Amino acid sequence: MRLDPNHPRPTLQRPGWRSLEGHWDFALSEAEAPGGVRFDRKILVPFPPEAPGSGVGEAWVGVAWYRKVLRAKPRPGRRLFLRFGAVDYRAEVFVNGVRVLEHEGGHTPFGLDLTPFLERPVEVLVRAEDDPLDPEAPRGKQALGEPGGIFYPRTTGIWQPVWLEWVPESHIAALRLTPDLKALGFHLEVQAHGEGEAVEVALFPGVRGEAPLGEAPWLEARFPLLGGRASGFLGLPAKGNPEGLLWRPETPVLFPLRLRLLSGRRVLDEVYSYGGLREVAAQKGVFLLNGEPYFPRLVLDQGLWPEGHLAPPSLAALRRDAALAKALGFNGVRKHQKVEDPRYLHLADRLGLLVFAEMPSFFRFSPKAARRYLAELAEALERDRNHPSLVAWILFNEGWGLTPWRAETLAFLQGAFLLARALDPTRLLVDNDGFEHGPFWDLLTVHDYAPPEVLARRYGEGLPEAPMGRPLALAGLPPGVRPFLSEFGGLRLKGPGPGWGYREAEGEEAFLREALRYLETACGSRLSGFCYTQLYDTFQEENGLLDFWRRPKVPPERVRAFLEGCEARRLLAE
Repeated sequence: MRLDPNHPRPTLQRPGWRSLEGHWDFALSEAEAPGGVRFDRKILVPFPPEAPGSGVGEAWVGVAWYRKVLRAKPRPGRRLFLRFGAVDYRAEVFVNGVRVLEHEGGHTPFGLDLTPFLERPVEVLVRAEDDPLDPEAPRGKQALGEPGGIFYPRTTGIWQPVWLEWVPESHIAALRLTPDLKALGFHLEVQAHGEGEAVEVALFPGVRGEAPLGEAPWLEARFPLLGGRASGFLGLPAKGNPEGLLWRPETPVLFPLRLRLLSGRRVLDEVYSYGGLREVAAQKGVFLLNGEPYFPRLVLDQGLWPEGHLAPPSLAALRRDAALAKALGFNGVRKHQKVEDPRYLHLADRLGLLVFAEMPSFFRFSPKAARRYLAELAEALERDRNHPSLVAWILFNEGWGLTPWRAETLAFLQGAFLLARALDPTRLLVDNDGFEHGPFWDLLTVHDYAPPEVLARRYGEGLPEAPMGRPLALAGLPPGVRPFLSEFGGLRLKGPGPGWGYREAEGEEAFLREALRYLETACGSRLSGFCYTQLYDTFQEENGLLDFWRRPKVPPERVRAFLEGCEARRLLAE
């Protein structure tokens, strides 16, 4: 048995799941109930109807209806769950004409139990509503109105995997792993439903790449269930140097896990997961990985594709994006204004790629916007908690939806930070990426699209007061803080067409030289890390190192060779 890289929920897997990707019946209708909806076309799920890959290609969608007829016979002692990775923005699910579920939030998962409906064919209808002009919904880079500038075509409806899963009546429902470097192991919390007296956990030897479960476990432990919950500690049987057990981009060690729900000696359920032993912290803006200063060399990755918009065309496309970032010499990515498909995080775990995750912004603050944002934030934090590659959450970007600053928006910025810290204290937090940081932050991130020579002056010593005309902080900063240059570059290879970049270079060699000048400045300045804009072009924004179809504009090996010397150049600048 191997952990399945295709599994839509990588950190809690059961064998035998069934994908529902493929053609569904589809309709565009403002109807609020199924009666009268005429399914007059097909859509290829999970591509959104705005994207070419869907076969629909509608630019302006407010409400979309989906239909799928499922045939499954009841299985004694098991329940059939229908699960959705993400549906943008508000989803209602009807089963055999009955409304059974509603979910709000375009980037987080939900599901329902189909078991009571299995005596006959099951008609599943999904009504997805996504107001194109709603500024109070977390929408990220999806344009309010027509795309242009830094905003792109919209994504409505199903855009992440949909699948069926047979689950025992008594089953493991959730797993939380918290690495502990001092104790050299994992704190574990398991939630279970139904019967069960204990959870047996088997931890297998650490591996890199694919995680096989065929060999004997390193250790096995049994934790009693009390009120449906079990908790305990899994200590690693360290031999020799414990450094070889730690997860980092250079050595992404993962420990496969097998969890069994037990009643006496009877196995009621069995699931598979994995963990990575790593910790992150920050001191005066300096990023610490496993207790040591570490210099993140990130590239901005917006998670968009020509054929799918927010939806990747395949798992291979996700793998290619992660591999290209590594091939160019970056050790991490900032996933911009999107909660990415968890399969990408699984690939980053395996390949060794730091991920700075980012919540999509709303664009007008109100109590409704606050409620929506916080609910989706809590779901995203819970979904991605066990991925070692995910080392930081960016809560807001450039004050979008919060400016002009008022007492209520500043209070909301602080409250969101404290909530995220309470729900997941294991990761770094950026309160407002770019400028105008509030009183709580771990990394002092800065956006600055000035030319390289200007950046060299600004970040050679001290901190600039107002890059791009915006103050770095809403209040004073403690002395000695190192900034993290989280957006810079934006260089376009000059060519025909209406695309744009922050600056342009004519010819591939000139483009490469200028891109390396930007990276040289970031490596040689007194920064705590950087994120270059960007990995690939996105629609009209043509400032990537690759084009939108992921074809390199520069030889990746030349950029990689340059960045591999980044640490040495950075130390010389100290």
